[in-house]
Amino acid sequence: MFCGEEIEVAEALGEKKEIQQQDVQNLPMYESIIQTRMAELFAACDNPMKQFKKNSFDDDFTSFCNANRDIFEAMEMVYVGGGQSEEAALKLTDHVLEAARGEIAKETKKSARSQKQMDFNFLVSIQFIPAVRKYPASFTEPFSEKMVERWNETFGANIGLASYDIIAGGFRKKLCYITTAVCVGLGKGPDCPELQILKDYRDQYLETTPEGHALVEEYYDIAPTIVKRMEKSPDSVMLYKELYQDYLTPCIQEIAAGQYEECRAHYQEMVLDLKEKYMQGGSYE
Repeated sequence: MFCGEEIEVAEALGEKKEIQQQDVQNLPMYESIIQTRMAELFAACDNPMKQFKKNSFDDDFTSFCNANRDIFEAMEMVYVGGGQSEEAALKLTDHVLEAARGEIAKETKKSARSQKQMDFNFLVSIQFIPAVRKYPASFTEPFSEKMVERWNETFGANIGLASYDIIAGGFRKKLCYITTAVCVGLGKGPDCPELQILKDYRDQYLETTPEGHALVEEYYDIAPTIVKRMEKSPDSVMLYKELYQDYLTPCIQEIAAGQYEECRAHYQEMVLDLKEKYMQGGSYE
């Protein structure tokens, strides 16, 4: 089953593999498969956020499940062979953490290690864990819960326990109010490239973490009122130019460079600045 057998989507996503007794008796082989394939998975990870698109998510997710079915099968063997215990789930998380740490350690520059960490956070939370939870096996939920807990402890991250259904249903359709107002106000039109870049960043990065989601929610609570007040200002064009120069341009440059956390900081600074400037003591019109 690990030597070039054709992979079927239905089998990868919907049919549980029957485990034979001889399978669980050969745990070293399955652990070796996990170690090798997890190392390959992290080594091949390169800016996964860039590939995370609403229109292609279903196909990409199915492809990811198919490509990594051998890992999931091996993980089930190790979990069942370990008595379906917490110890067995911990052993599986050890293999994942070891592979991630090994790849991060290869980077000599702090900035490169930070970027690698961000890519791996995305890989684990948006691709690997949802694919594991979609796979029909007994290890999936105990492992996923323990994996998220240990990943956050090990790397100081804050990834969540996402699933395919949550992600597939979570692509937002709201307008990016302030960016749209700025682009239109500066004569760039409502479909300018800057707007699409920032929409993609919102949907594909900010919305994937609890903190990012909360930030977006706060933005949508205040943005319509802020836009109304900016439009009524006699200096609206100047306000649009300041927003474009001070916040939108740096954010776009950081997204292009893969500096997603730096962009988040600028985004949050913009929300706080606009909230203080337009919402403090004012009436909601």
